[in-house]
Amino acid sequence: MPGVARGGSAPRRWFTAAFRAYIDWLLAHQLLVVTAGIALTVFWACQLPALRVEIDPDANLPQDHPYIRALHVLETTFGEKNLAVVGLFPHDGEVFTPTFLAKIQRLTRRIRELPGLVPSSYLSVASPLVKSIEGRDETLIVRPVLEGNPATQSAAAEVRRRVFANSFWTGNIVSADGSATAIVANFRLTREMPGYPEIYERIHTIVEEENDGTFTAYYGGPVAVLAAMAHVTERTILLFPVAVLIIGLIHYEAFRTLQGMILPLVTALFAVAWSLGVMGFLRIPLDPFNTTTPILILAVAAGHAVQLLKRYYEEYDRTGDHVAAVRIALRRLGPVMIAAGSIAALSFLSLTLFATSTIRNFGLLTGFGIISALVIELSLIPALRALLPAPKPRDLAKEAHSGRALEHALAVIARVVAARPRTVVASAVIVLLAALGAATRLHVNTSLKRQFSMTHPVRVADQALNSAFAGTNTLIFIVEGPQDGALDDPAAIRAIADLQAFVARDPSVGKTISYVDLLREMHRAFTGTPDADLPTERAVASQYLFLYSLSGNPEDLDSQIDQAHRTAAVRAFMREDSTEYAERLIAAIREHIQGRFPPGFHVLFSGNNASNAALTEVMVRGKLLNIIQIALIIVLITSVMLRSPMPGLLVATPLAMAVAVNFGAMGAFHIPLDIVTSPIAAMAVGIGADYAIYFLFRFREELAISATPELALASALRTSGKAIAYVSSAITFGYLVLCLSGFVYHVELGTMVALAMLVSSISSLTVLPALILITRPAFLFDVRPATYVKAAAAR
Repeated sequence: MPGVARGGSAPRRWFTAAFRAYIDWLLAHQLLVVTAGIALTVFWACQLPALRVEIDPDANLPQDHPYIRALHVLETTFGEKNLAVVGLFPHDGEVFTPTFLAKIQRLTRRIRELPGLVPSSYLSVASPLVKSIEGRDETLIVRPVLEGNPATQSAAAEVRRRVFANSFWTGNIVSADGSATAIVANFRLTREMPGYPEIYERIHTIVEEENDGTFTAYYGGPVAVLAAMAHVTERTILLFPVAVLIIGLIHYEAFRTLQGMILPLVTALFAVAWSLGVMGFLRIPLDPFNTTTPILILAVAAGHAVQLLKRYYEEYDRTGDHVAAVRIALRRLGPVMIAAGSIAALSFLSLTLFATSTIRNFGLLTGFGIISALVIELSLIPALRALLPAPKPRDLAKEAHSGRALEHALAVIARVVAARPRTVVASAVIVLLAALGAATRLHVNTSLKRQFSMTHPVRVADQALNSAFAGTNTLIFIVEGPQDGALDDPAAIRAIADLQAFVARDPSVGKTISYVDLLREMHRAFTGTPDADLPTERAVASQYLFLYSLSGNPEDLDSQIDQAHRTAAVRAFMREDSTEYAERLIAAIREHIQGRFPPGFHVLFSGNNASNAALTEVMVRGKLLNIIQIALIIVLITSVMLRSPMPGLLVATPLAMAVAVNFGAMGAFHIPLDIVTSPIAAMAVGIGADYAIYFLFRFREELAISATPELALASALRTSGKAIAYVSSAITFGYLVLCLSGFVYHVELGTMVALAMLVSSISSLTVLPALILITRPAFLFDVRPATYVKAAAAR
């Protein structure tokens, strides 16, 4: 009831007594704690050489999604996996010359010898799988387009004639005008080539060794794109020292002393070493998503240390006792640090429940990093601070005079909020509504190519390949019949042909191919009728496929149709890798094929566009749900600690502002919600909770010893608010360093996290106190001030 002091629950009294006993033990064993902390850091640092960068889409894909189940069928039945495309553009604009065909033969042979290559889907002008289909005197002639060594121009011209005798290979491995050709290969990962960078480097080395300056090579397909992403990921590590420098400079501005700058950085660097050491110890790989996490841990860990060190300076200035200042600062801020750190750690560790390893690794790395920072801040840093000499008077003066302009700004904020709290809240509501309005333009879409600038080799190569060929992206339809031989049925053949015709009408589709195209070419060649369509009898279709297999090896059709003639792959080559586009096309195809196939047939969807769509769907939905999950964790822990649901709701308010503004900015600037931007909002919630929690606890402390709430607000902003501003600045500028990489994901991550930090910190220092003054929650105001004045004097 109002006016009655609360003595605190038994668990709280137990925690307070235990924590004070811990502080006394810590300060009595300072050297032991520092030695143990350094030794543990050295141990984890020794695990860092085991870290490796790895991009494994299989580990990230949602295995129970229908598109991914179809992907496994595609791999096991047709050998379609880890596609690499090499486009060869002779400078004289002519592929079919003896000299250039000889180069293609050498390249085809050397790439075929690489470990893990899938021979059943290996295509080039010189590949035995690439055949021409012709008819002569009621005889069907099926033969490789390139036989022997064409040493004369007439022999090269014959190769050209065979290639263009059928439309099957045009746009696939040869451009329509004969000015470019492609080598198309699929690879299984092996011990010799365990990842995409290794596959790319081996292919690139072979091509460059054969390149005598007479042609230009472009590399495309998922192997080239993911290898480039791995390269960017490795370079990102070089940005870490830049982030350390910038955060260090901000801390120097906060304290104006070397100790004030170095101690928070020691906390942060030790926490990074611990978290990365665990990753190395457990052999958990780094990927494009979690290589930026050390910067996050660095900034968050340093931020907690700044809060503690600022309070230490404050208490030392008040008491003049070096060790007592450490003890009081730790007593007052320790529980707050535990609350804020627990919320952040649990928020990120909750990501380990995700089905995709990238998100699990990100959650594990970040969560353990925050726990590491919390342990270091509650042990090593106070022990080290107690061991070091007390600040000299000039150091105290420097710290006291740091950030004068910031203090003035915070004083103005305090006066405005105290005088017009409802106006502040109304302004926040207007901003919130405007952000939500802009967020309605937000769309879900993933394009891996979008992560690279237009001048990046990946984009340049993709544009060149898409201009000359049918497309570097695939949407593959797996047609499954009810029994063996089902695909010899003319009705099934006609349904597949109809499906291909429907898909080919889409402007982004460059070409579709299937075994039905081979049947059409063979039927035309055998009948001698160029306009003939498809065989209308099952026996004829079966005979054509049998004759085709006799022309070479029985496995020649393995990339098109299985040997039982029950399952076939229909490939659509597209110039667009947008998942938003792919989902629209898939929806249209689903509607189109209704009732067109004979009973018992099923059509599955696969290809890199479908896989990316599945990953996008799962990650975006999961991350949006995770935002709610993290918010509930924040509300629950804060409410339990302060024994009221109101503080949890108050802490959630700045976070809601940050998420809304983030989504609004993405909608306004046409930044899609995809597999790389969807985690940003959840990160903002997990990190930004610290600001509101630190302010709330400090305001409660100041309210207990201040004559009016307005004075409490001014004091809380001058102390904790000032530290929050420095912490927010450190995280903001630390993440903006990522923009230097030029990788679109890093640019968006850096700018959006920076925006979220600014919004959540500003909201914590304006909207949160305004709501407190308006609602006057009982957990803050329902206490007799005299009790707290007496408690403050005793501390």
